[in-house]
Amino acid sequence: MDHNTPPKIIKNIAIANAWLWLSVFVSILVTITSLSGIFLEKTYFRETEAWAVQAIGQDYANLAVVILLLVSTYYVSKNSLRAYLVWLGAYIYLIYAFAIYAFSVHFNSLFLIYIIILGVSFYTLVGGLTAVDATSLSTYFLTNTKSKIVSALLMIIGILFGLLWLSEIVPSILSNKIPPSLVETGLWVNPVHVLDLAMILPGMIITSVLLWRRNMLGFLLAVPLMVFSVTMGAGIISMFIISAIKGMPSSLPAGMIIGLIMLLSMYFSYLFLREVKESN
Repeated sequence: MDHNTPPKIIKNIAIANAWLWLSVFVSILVTITSLSGIFLEKTYFRETEAWAVQAIGQDYANLAVVILLLVSTYYVSKNSLRAYLVWLGAYIYLIYAFAIYAFSVHFNSLFLIYIIILGVSFYTLVGGLTAVDATSLSTYFLTNTKSKIVSALLMIIGILFGLLWLSEIVPSILSNKIPPSLVETGLWVNPVHVLDLAMILPGMIITSVLLWRRNMLGFLLAVPLMVFSVTMGAGIISMFIISAIKGMPSSLPAGMIIGLIMLLSMYFSYLFLREVKESN
């Protein structure tokens, strides 16, 4: 990156051109991996049918996230704070999704691309976040009237899914048996459980508390985590649809709950963003 070239400025947010161009690069690589997963049988031929279906469902969601990432990148380049928040959410999703691909999909021809996407996404997210002086963003956030309800929704999602995953894990530990979902997928452990319980769900709960207390970090992370909730919901819904098409069992109540959370996250993200002040 040319250090003499000034970064794009969104008043208190500076996004260097390098991070924006890396977003285009990541979008191209994600598109390649997603289309390969959807159309090339050899991509997941080593997986069990249940795990392959989940991977393909995620691939479809990835294509939607590519569009979201490119659109938000364009508007970030135009100094949009709202787009910046969505942009962060897209990267949280990509880090989460490609950590699963990199660690829980059998070795295949896309392995190095998975690693590149994971690494570049992580450092781009860090680069984007370090460009922010969170304490100076009060002008844009503190008058937002939707902060309390968004805080409540993040807390509900964090607790609900935490209890849901623990309801499967704890009885299996106590009975010294493998959870049924692992038998179906053929995995050693469920990477979703690991990432959710270790990082995402605690992050939602912490962000909920910070937002309720009107802390600037809570305002900064609320929309990205809601965007993550929407995008992950899209992947799960895609997986349910593919399972139904293939005649595999799927839980309609679970799909309805995921769909409801996805819609609520989308709706309240929109309401929250509508009140975020933009730079002049």
